[in-house]
Amino acid sequence: ISSLEPSDFSAPYNDARFGLGHVRLAIVGGQLGRQPFTSCDGRLTLEHNGEIYNYKQIKNKLKSPHHFLSTSDSEVILHFLEEELARSTTLLEALTKMAKVLDGVYSIAIKDHKTGDIALVRDLLGVRQLYYSEDPEQVTFASEQKAIWLLGGNKSVKRVMPGHAVIINNKGTLREYRIAEPPHTLDSNKVNFKYNSLEDALKAYKKSLLSAMKKRTEGLDRIGIIFSGGIDSVLVAWLAKDLVKDVTCYNAGTPESSDILFADKVAKALDLPLKVNVITKRSTEYMLPKIIHAIEDSDALQVEVALPIYSAMASAKKDHVKVVFSGQGVDEIFGGYSWYPKIVGSEGYNSLRNHMLEDLFLLYKETLEREDKTTMAHGIEMREPYLDKQVIKTAFDINPRLNVTGPDDNLGKRVHRLLAHRLGIPKEIAYRNKSAAQHGSGIHFMIDQIARENNFDESRISSGYLRDLEKREILGSSQRYGFKYGNKELWLTSPHIQMYLDRIFESVFGKSTNYIDTSDEEFLLTNMIIKRI
Repeated sequence: ISSLEPSDFSAPYNDARFGLGHVRLAIVGGQLGRQPFTSCDGRLTLEHNGEIYNYKQIKNKLKSPHHFLSTSDSEVILHFLEEELARSTTLLEALTKMAKVLDGVYSIAIKDHKTGDIALVRDLLGVRQLYYSEDPEQVTFASEQKAIWLLGGNKSVKRVMPGHAVIINNKGTLREYRIAEPPHTLDSNKVNFKYNSLEDALKAYKKSLLSAMKKRTEGLDRIGIIFSGGIDSVLVAWLAKDLVKDVTCYNAGTPESSDILFADKVAKALDLPLKVNVITKRSTEYMLPKIIHAIEDSDALQVEVALPIYSAMASAKKDHVKVVFSGQGVDEIFGGYSWYPKIVGSEGYNSLRNHMLEDLFLLYKETLEREDKTTMAHGIEMREPYLDKQVIKTAFDINPRLNVTGPDDNLGKRVHRLLAHRLGIPKEIAYRNKSAAQHGSGIHFMIDQIARENNFDESRISSGYLRDLEKREILGSSQRYGFKYGNKELWLTSPHIQMYLDRIFESVFGKSTNYIDTSDEEFLLTNMIIKRI
């Protein structure tokens, strides 16, 4: 939050029992878009973090004349809910209708002054995070855990789950409801697919991806690309340069890292501007506490993946870039992970589809929260065109055999790669196999060296610490199950590295700070979404 400019702070709302404060990165709506907003009838007060790509269409369909203070998408959400509640619907019913209508990413806090209810809402995939904490004295909520910790709510911080609304009544009682449903095309038992030929799949994918890019670049004259040199970020950059006047790619890694070397080669071949931050041992030691502060986590995988992005975004901030695009989501929806073909060989395509769906719906805590916090630490918003709802629907309408051709397919995401090649990206780039971010950037090995130099090695690890690690939540498909199908040593965290990062976390936040409470998440997400669809 403190990374944003002072002008982005809005005057807080407070009515003695309820308060809202907002720090805004102005992308849509200009300076008049400062929040919170109050509805014309005075019933609702709303704050929104995110981007709604169809807000103009929604605004044009509003029936009542409304007094708009800005051109912000957030104010359109407010007046949509105002009209729904005027029809004598409940707040929960209005929010469910809203979730069906909105095309975008969002976390929302809204107060219904008529009933006293407060609602906390999150989009279906959880691209924007929202947390809350409940204790006998107060209910607190924020887009960052550390804001709640500062208010004394560190005992039981929980996530508002993707596709859910937490309703807090005027007595302070909380209930969580699911308001957003996955599209029917994501049925895990699906055997009949809409696209069974490469040409049909390519045509549908091209249409949905171009639409996703256009809606996310509308009104922007300048963007950055988180650019690894892998085909996912390359394709985003390739499409963006025809849609946005000023596109700059950003990369970071150690001097000898494969990502830097290949990113430079690709950028030159495709005539893409590229800026590289070279990461040294000294800069890594300097950044680690800042990264842990930003992502609010010490998990080694999360930290290692965040570090090159954090470094690259430092360059983007110097260039005054406010929006960057990411290639996140392709592996999950097009079958790109190296262990997916092995799943096909041992368990079949139905199991592959189930794993892909699970990985997609766990992105909220395995990837998206980390990436949003990492970019926002520099006052930069990240957009993910591959996670557009129509792109996802199209991807899961494609016969998985077109993307993963069999157990010996060492590339995967074949439709995605072929589209890139058809759009003009050279074959050697489109069909290159890329290492994971922490390995391709060289970060993993550098942190290992730093940990050892700080006297954190295997000799420090006790059986008690290992038992503690076993109790922790496992984040990332590579560590949840992917390691079973490949190089186990490559994917599992070294305990001495984890201990070193834990000590940094304690120095940043204090020993008494608890990790997020995930006790309800498996029931709310896995049982109610993944297994059901």
